[in-house]
Amino acid sequence: MQYAGRRWVYSYRRLFDICSERKLTTVANRIAAQYATLTQDWTCERNSEWSCRTYFTTKMILNATVLLNSLEFARNSGLRSANPYFEYYALLSLLRGLVYMIPTEEWNEGELMAISHARAINVAFDWIAKFDKDLAAELKKTAMQLKAQRELIAYKAPASGDRNLGQNYDLVDFLTILAEISEFNSELLEGSITKNADPSSFEVLDDHIHQIATIEVEGFIFSDNEDYWRLGYVQRKTKRPYHLGLFMHPGQSEDFIGAWDGDENEGESFSNGPPSNWQAIFDVP
Repeated sequence: MQYAGRRWVYSYRRLFDICSERKLTTVANRIAAQYATLTQDWTCERNSEWSCRTYFTTKMILNATVLLNSLEFARNSGLRSANPYFEYYALLSLLRGLVYMIPTEEWNEGELMAISHARAINVAFDWIAKFDKDLAAELKKTAMQLKAQRELIAYKAPASGDRNLGQNYDLVDFLTILAEISEFNSELLEGSITKNADPSSFEVLDDHIHQIATIEVEGFIFSDNEDYWRLGYVQRKTKRPYHLGLFMHPGQSEDFIGAWDGDENEGESFSNGPPSNWQAIFDVP
């Protein structure tokens, strides 16, 4: 689609509605200039880092999709105590995913993946303010409400249950906007790489793969063979960042989402369903 002076690959549902075409043109040009400062000095190290950042953002979109499906299941099952967790962490996944695609945020050997909730919220909504300050303020207020409601259930155990929790927000619309701003960033990054980078730099390094696939939390080590396999595919085949909708491989989405399905043989009823159920916030392949 041709819009705001550029051709866009992804079929945006909400992004082109959040500000005027003229404003979006200005925002796109400014972000593209920020990416150009990276891609004009594109190295193997930088290519590897941004390939892994792109991969991690696709996982955040898939994670939010699973949490949204889990929320629907909990609602239909009357499992109301879980709802604030699913709502907030679906949101947090996409806030973090957006942060990973911001050109001014340093990777710092993978430390960016451990970004605090407060910083993820502040950085993400500062970025959204580039598009529309009023929208950013409104969405940030909703994000803080979801955070507060999750903390209320977790820390205060209200005797009245969820009666005091608000529902004055459209969560799917909110998540769609976040996913699409990440996609918007990734399209600009892809174009900048194609224009400026030397293809000889298109390598993905083992060090960056290890930073994502093996994580230490509170002294416990978690190593994910599926991440190693998927990033190995990126290393062999993809080799460089593309926009999120293209970078996200159908096998990746099927395996990631399917990993959270219940075992029918054990009578576990939760299922994310077929791919048609995965499209609420993003065009998941």
